[in-house]
Amino acid sequence: MLKRLIARSGLEFWLPLGLLGVALWLAGLGWSQHYLAVSGRPIQPLVLAPNAAVRETGILSINATINRDRPFTRVEVTVVQPVPRTLDFYLPLQTPSTIEAEMARRLKVSEASIRQLIHYENIRP
Repeated sequence: MLKRLIARSGLEFWLPLGLLGVALWLAGLGWSQHYLAVSGRPIQPLVLAPNAAVRETGILSINATINRDRPFTRVEVTVVQPVPRTLDFYLPLQTPSTIEAEMARRLKVSEASIRQLIHYENIRP
């Protein structure tokens, strides 16, 4: 009678499937607890240390967008010292070396520092 009731209600299929799910869940829980406990290393916080050029100049990044269709290059400078801000420059220059020289002159830093921080983007139609 019990066997017929189990077969009629569908538990014959769902009960083993549920037990298998619980067994897999418990095995995964035990596995993760074991491997998380075994590492024993404390997690170090992520520290972002700026490179030497950022520390010396106070400039975080320089993005130059060169558009050959326009007579100027847009240069966006992100400065973190004395206060964080973004500076926009529109230079009538197209070559990287002249852009670096002009930005070094305007920001009063060395061209080597500018070369370390600058990122160029060419826009072509």
